[in-house]
Amino acid sequence: MEMTVNTFRASARFELKRLAELSPAEREPFRELERDADFFGLLVPRDAAQMNIKSVGHETAELLRRLSTASPLAADDDLIDLVLDGVLEIESDGDFVSGADALPILCGAGDAGAEPRGIARISFDALRHAADLETSDAATLTSAMYFYNRIPLSRFWRERFPNRDAVLAHLGVNRDAMAAWRSPSSTQGWITWFPRQRKPFDTSKPMYKLYISPRPENIRDAFHAVVRALAGMGGADFKIGEDAAGLLRPDKLVAYFASREEVDSAAAAILRRLDGCPAHGIPFTAGIDDAGLLSWGIDPPDSERSLSWMSRESWRLWLAAKLGDAIAFAKTCGTRRDVEPWRFARERVRRLGVDVDGWTPTDALWRAA
Repeated sequence: MEMTVNTFRASARFELKRLAELSPAEREPFRELERDADFFGLLVPRDAAQMNIKSVGHETAELLRRLSTASPLAADDDLIDLVLDGVLEIESDGDFVSGADALPILCGAGDAGAEPRGIARISFDALRHAADLETSDAATLTSAMYFYNRIPLSRFWRERFPNRDAVLAHLGVNRDAMAAWRSPSSTQGWITWFPRQRKPFDTSKPMYKLYISPRPENIRDAFHAVVRALAGMGGADFKIGEDAAGLLRPDKLVAYFASREEVDSAAAAILRRLDGCPAHGIPFTAGIDDAGLLSWGIDPPDSERSLSWMSRESWRLWLAAKLGDAIAFAKTCGTRRDVEPWRFARERVRRLGVDVDGWTPTDALWRAA
């Protein structure tokens, strides 16, 4: 199929810089990028509050040089993504636009999709909620989506689950039930169990998460169902919130696996034991049952981190951050308002490889998958 030719130019929102042009302090965090033979330099936003620094290779750098003067080009996927991210602009009605303003030109208005149900409905509500906030700060928008559907931390819950010991006492953890696991450890707000015969994860491959999301009133039943199901599989890493704040978040109980087959096997065993358990529901996870009690996601592999010092992001945080960045950009640069910011954000992550109807990763998303 013949591609449509449009006129493009480099955006003034970014400045292309070689590492040598930066001060020593600015250059230091990015030095390891020089190990990549294709690395050319950084696109540094002129307004750092609105956009992120981007690394570029020689081919992209040459394209930007070429488009310092507006030129006609056939739009391929890479070109489209550069326009949607504000690196390039496309001519439309005598003006040059990017981001949400360019979406109808390059991709159509974006498909609203089928009426969402279950967890997908919660995700849709979280996305619309963030878009409706009167802020264009990407970090605030990301947090609004990541924390969506948490139960307020009331005095009742603080007194019931003030700390780790209170949670363990309520769960009724005993040595017999946990024979397949080592003594639990506490890290960053979680109580975590590792099997005695633990198989090491290959961090170059995706890590699959099974989320178990009961209402906090039902956490004891859910915990024991998970323990029995995982013990029947030989054990698996899992964690639970260590206090009231941890048990009031929707993703309060999480198990880790190396494959989708293991996720499905564990989910089937848990659902048999928790039939009728009231669900809480976790936004931006892929639903397994109709009620939203169980869902799954894939944490990005270490290979998806462009810099070694960057922390490994979870599936939900990665999604919320990408959506937050896109909503912020749509709010700050959109002038025509033909496309709502939430719809632009949805289309942007779809192009990254996310099935935005069920919030599942597609085969193209993580290379190691």
